[in-house]
Amino acid sequence: MKAGSIQLRQEVYQADAWKIADWLDDYEVIKYLNEGRNVVKSITEAIQRVNMPILTHLFNQKGSFFMIMEKKQPIGFLRLVPKGKTAEMVIVIGEKEKWGRGIGKHAIMEGLHHAFFEWRMDEVIAKINLKNERSIRAFKSVGFKPEKELMKEMQYSISIREFLKIG
Repeated sequence: MKAGSIQLRQEVYQADAWKIADWLDDYEVIKYLNEGRNVVKSITEAIQRVNMPILTHLFNQKGSFFMIMEKKQPIGFLRLVPKGKTAEMVIVIGEKEKWGRGIGKHAIMEGLHHAFFEWRMDEVIAKINLKNERSIRAFKSVGFKPEKELMKEMQYSISIREFLKIG
């Protein structure tokens, strides 16, 4: 996969919201996420209630939400949630046929650029389910290190200093 073939787009269009709802309705896609059971219903109701072509404002509450784009097609999403000088990153590749192709790694790198260079964060963390081997590999491949074990997940982190070294 060529670097640069994955982009993050901040605009969330109505068609994207329907796609996100489909992804979040797929057990294989969400089995390691901490999303509530009602998230699909909430998204669907929001799309119907807010009759607008752009729904970015609905997804950017409590942080920044990005569509992961490959060749102008949405294939997943990335969310950054600020917590002081730290940001938490959540990434979902919703298109299952894209799994295992290194897309997550490229999307994580784009997200790190945003967190460190736009938001000026000191550190980015990711809480990953202990069984989610694909995510663990993707985050480790860009320099995240295990920081602390939680109940069902491990918290990984990378500092701006560590990120600049791998630059």
